[in-house]
Amino acid sequence: MGKAFTENEKIEVQEKLRRTGLRLLAEEGIRRVSIRELTKEAGIAQGGFYTFYKDKDDFIMDLMCLRVREKTDIMYQEKEKTLEDPKDFIVQIFYKEGMHLKKNMAFKNSESDTISFWQNASRNGNNMIGETYLAFLKNMISYWEENGYRIECDAEGLLNAGAAAGLLFSNADMLDEKYFEKIYKVFCEAEVSRFFKAIKLVSF
Repeated sequence: MGKAFTENEKIEVQEKLRRTGLRLLAEEGIRRVSIRELTKEAGIAQGGFYTFYKDKDDFIMDLMCLRVREKTDIMYQEKEKTLEDPKDFIVQIFYKEGMHLKKNMAFKNSESDTISFWQNASRNGNNMIGETYLAFLKNMISYWEENGYRIECDAEGLLNAGAAAGLLFSNADMLDEKYFEKIYKVFCEAEVSRFFKAIKLVSF
């Protein structure tokens, strides 16, 4: 039987697993994130991994949700900057996140690791990342409406556009590099315009 962790040890070990996992994911991609390497760097037996996660896919999803929460928390703290143009703020999330992930080994798709991961998550009904983004979007909409906007938003449409964006940038190597960024920017602008409108109310 594996070592039982105290509550403090659980917090410390899970943090080590997450930070090691984020580094490996960025450097080497999904396929090469190894439970053996994770647990070795965290200083625990391989069996200890299953104290925290059901399997590797569960761990990868946790990492991605963690990264989304960290980013959206920072964006929410700076929400005043979005009041000039809420729609452009949404466009920039699509655009900047996509261009970042395109350069990130986590989303290199030479062996379809990324597509397989998302297909498995979808089949298992795991939409934690979408739920994290939805919670953030709901908070932002409330903020905008409190500050003089009427927002029309098809949140599910935006989530599906985000999934489509993922398919696009995870297969970016199929497109000529010099055109990809322009094509992706047009896609972001078009899809956000389709599903999101921010109307500034005139006050007298």
